[in-house]
Amino acid sequence: MLLITAFIRKAILPAFGLLLGMEGAKAQAYIYADADVYLKHRTADPFLPLGEPVGDFVDLYPNMGQWTLLFEKDGVKRKVKCKDIWGFMYKGVLFRINDEGPIPVRVMTEGTVCYYENGFAHLYMQREDAELAEFEVGYASYLSKDIRSPIVPAVFKEGDTRSVSGRFRTEYPGLEPLFKCIGDQPGMDPVRQCVVDFEVGLIGNQ
Repeated sequence: MLLITAFIRKAILPAFGLLLGMEGAKAQAYIYADADVYLKHRTADPFLPLGEPVGDFVDLYPNMGQWTLLFEKDGVKRKVKCKDIWGFMYKGVLFRINDEGPIPVRVMTEGTVCYYENGFAHLYMQREDAELAEFEVGYASYLSKDIRSPIVPAVFKEGDTRSVSGRFRTEYPGLEPLFKCIGDQPGMDPVRQCVVDFEVGLIGNQ
């Protein structure tokens, strides 16, 4: 699947202005063992050195059945298993580790819900300073209730109460207008637009 960033700047950035990458960002990455390491010290400056510095992001690959991040600092490479950390910052962009995989997902917005997109695609785009990237692992979009809570695929099929997304929908009935807007459509742009409209109050107040 192809992920393109042009829509992000046009729609999501004006609506939220949260945690989106900047041109010419520093390459240094920082890892967080748990949410508190990040949340206790974060500021409005996404480039403030917080967490354990691990240098530049090199790759994300499977190793012994575990998705593993490869960083390089001062000429020394370091492997970090995704399952061993809560998240990391790279070029001013926050990535959380989703339980499924476990794999990284990029934090796009924090509001009434947190919205995420595929971490593989965004990591490669950040690394290469590219506008688009392909991915074959994971879903295009994800949601969580807040920055600490479990992450689920943004796929909400009517009548589904068994999947993690279906159980999430049942747990938060107040978000039903958003779930209904997203549905089980495969396209990423409609999901982004549903999140934008929900956060600015266009969904549910019509």
